[in-house]
Amino acid sequence: MFRKNNVGHPKSKVACSIAKEINNQLNVVDYQTRVGSDTENVFNDGFWEGLDFVVNAVDNIKARLYVDQRCVWYGKPLLESGTLGTKANSQMIIPFKTQCYGDS
Repeated sequence: MFRKNNVGHPKSKVACSIAKEINNQLNVVDYQTRVGSDTENVFNDGFWEGLDFVVNAVDNIKARLYVDQRCVWYGKPLLESGTLGTKANSQMIIPFKTQCYGDS
């Protein structure tokens, strides 16, 4: 998905742009705000309840665990993906049907 010309650009912005190129009817929004308990004014109940599913691309475990917990709480499917150093991962999580990120 990412090319050399994407280096230095926010991952979320690039991913949303490419997803819209693939399907221009897709309604996606990129957030460049750190997700966590300190930003629950942005990522509040209305935010989570308004989602059909979540595609995650964060590069730290604390944020991954937080999003995973929120998705389980609100019953939202999660496509967890990201990098940590040279390691990459992806995992499809369906609350109460598959293993959660925090369980793996």
